[in-house]
Amino acid sequence: MSNRDAEQMPQQDGQVDEETPLLHATPSTEPYSIFTPTQKRLIILTAALASSFSPLSANIYYPALNSIAKDLGVTPSQINLTITTYMICQGLAPMLTGSLADQAGRRPAYILCFVIYIFGNVALALQHSLPALLALRAVQSCGSSGTVALASAVAADIITSSERGMYMGFTSLGNILAPSIGPILGGVLSKYLGWEAIFWFLAIAAGTFFVPFLLFFPETCRSIVGNGSTPAVGWNLAIWSHFRTTTAITPPSSVPRKRVNVPNPCSTLRLLSHRPVGLVLLANGVVFSSYYAVTAGIPALFQRIYHLDDFGIGLCFIPAGLGSLLSATANGVLVDWNYRRARNKAGQTVHKNQKEDIIRFPIEQARLQIGLPMTILAAVSIAVYGVLIFLKPPLLVALAVVFVICFCITAAYNVMNILIVDLYYETPATAMAANNLVRCFLGAGATAVMNPLIRRIGVQRTYCIVAGAVALVTPIQGVVYFQGWKWRKKKAETDAQLRTVRERL
Repeated sequence: MSNRDAEQMPQQDGQVDEETPLLHATPSTEPYSIFTPTQKRLIILTAALASSFSPLSANIYYPALNSIAKDLGVTPSQINLTITTYMICQGLAPMLTGSLADQAGRRPAYILCFVIYIFGNVALALQHSLPALLALRAVQSCGSSGTVALASAVAADIITSSERGMYMGFTSLGNILAPSIGPILGGVLSKYLGWEAIFWFLAIAAGTFFVPFLLFFPETCRSIVGNGSTPAVGWNLAIWSHFRTTTAITPPSSVPRKRVNVPNPCSTLRLLSHRPVGLVLLANGVVFSSYYAVTAGIPALFQRIYHLDDFGIGLCFIPAGLGSLLSATANGVLVDWNYRRARNKAGQTVHKNQKEDIIRFPIEQARLQIGLPMTILAAVSIAVYGVLIFLKPPLLVALAVVFVICFCITAAYNVMNILIVDLYYETPATAMAANNLVRCFLGAGATAVMNPLIRRIGVQRTYCIVAGAVALVTPIQGVVYFQGWKWRKKKAETDAQLRTVRERL
C-alpha cells in the first residue's frame, strides 16, 4: 500500500473517521507544531493542571464523608452513593466531551467543562440535602472529568511520537498525584473550616485557574488550527489574541472548517472493539485499577498495623505520589530513547517536530518493549507487598514497597496511554475518553471490593489476586506486541481499497 493510499482514508462531511487507526503521513519539511519548546511546556503544564481537578475532586471529598453524613442526617452507606455517582459520571461524561473536543476544538470543550464544574462546586457548598448532593456531585463530575481526556489530546496536538514519552507522562500526573494530595487537603479543610469549605476551595481554585486559561490558552486541535499556523476564530481564539489582532481573521482553506455535530458517545464505545487499541484499553484499565487497589487498602491496613491517626495515614500517601512523579520523568526519557533506538534500528530516521509514518513502523513494539517489563515488575511488587504487610514489617519498609509499586504502575500506565494516542492521534480526545471509561469503571470496582475482600480472605490472598490480574495483562500486551502492526496494516489496506471503490462510483 502506498503512502498516498494510506492518507486517503474514508471520510465523510470533512470529518475524520474515528473508526480508522490513524496513519502518519510521510515526513515533510512542514513542522508538526509551530509552538516553541517553551510554549509547548507551558501548554502541557496548563493541560496537566486542568486535568488534576477531576481526581482531586474525587479524593478531597473522602475525609469529610462522616461529617457530611452527620450534618445531613443520613447513613454512611447513603453518603457512599455519592462516590458511586461521581465515578459513574467520571467514566461516562468524557465520551461526550471527547467527541465535542475533536470536532469543535479544545478551548470550547474546556470552557464548557469549567463552567459546569464551577457551578457544581458553588451549588454543592450551598446545598443541605442528600438528593441535591447526589445530583450536584454528578454535575461536578461531568464538568471535571472531561479535562482528563483533553490533556492527552492537547499533548497529541503539539507533540510528535518521538517526544511523547516525556510530555505524556506529565499530562497524567494529575491523575496520579491527586489521590495522594486530596485526602490530606480535604482532611485539613473539613476539620478546621467545615465540609462546605472543600467545595468553596474547589470553586475558587477552578476560577483562579480558569481566568488566565481564558486569556492565554491557545487552540491546539489540528482539525481547527493545523500545526498552529492557521488562525483560530470565535471561541477557539484566546481572549488575549483578540486585543492583539486589529484585523478580522479568516481561516485559510488549507484546513477546512468542520461542521460540528451533536457529540456522539458511540464513536468512543466503538473503539473498545477495535484491534489493537481495544486490547490496549483493557490492559491499561486493569493496570490502573491495581493502583487504586493498593491505595484503597492503605488507610485500614496502616491504622490497624501501625496505629496511625488520620493525619499520619495521609502522610503515608506521599511515597505513592513521589513514586509516580519520578516515574513520569525517568520512564518518559526511557520511552523516548527506546522509540528513537527502534526507529533507527528499522532504518528510519527520527524527524523531530514532523509527522512520522507509523504504518511502516511497529509502534506497538517500540512502546511495549518498555511497558511490558514495567507491567511484570508491577505485578511482582504488588505480590511482595501483600506478603510483607501480612508480616507487619517496619513502616519505612512498607512505604518503600508502595513507592516501587506506584513507580512501576505509573510507568506501565503511561506507556499504554502513549500508544493509544499514537494510534489515534487525529482524534485523541475520543480515544482517551474510551480509556477513561474503562479505567474509571475498573478503578471504581477495585476501590469498592478491596476492604471487604481483605476482611473476608485476608491481605495475602487479596493482593495475590490483584498481582495475578496485573500478570494476566502481559499476555494481552504480548498479543498486541506481535499482532498489532499486522492488524493495522491489514485495516489500512482494506480502507484504502474501499476508498478507491467509492471514488469510482
